[in-house]
Amino acid sequence: MTNREALLRLSRDKHDSIAMTSLCENNAEIIRMAITRYFETGTVSENAQPVVMQRVADHARSYEPEEDSDKWLAERVNAECDRLRNEAI
Repeated sequence: MTNREALLRLSRDKHDSIAMTSLCENNAEIIRMAITRYFETGTVSENAQPVVMQRVADHARSYEPEEDSDKWLAERVNAECDRLRNEAI
């Protein structure tokens, strides 16, 4: 499943586990890099990933099909990491 397809599925159902798994697998490196940039490695970053990805899913309804899905996802992951870090402080 492409990022675009996964985001469209999540825009209809933010709890679509197949779409979420696809996003995580397709973008593992981008997600890992963003989480590492905002959080410590180890337990903190392991705990942050599911929260960040659920927040991305929560915002999937704001994704427009004509947008670049890869860019949208990278921007959203970074934004949610930043928000989560600020909430923790």
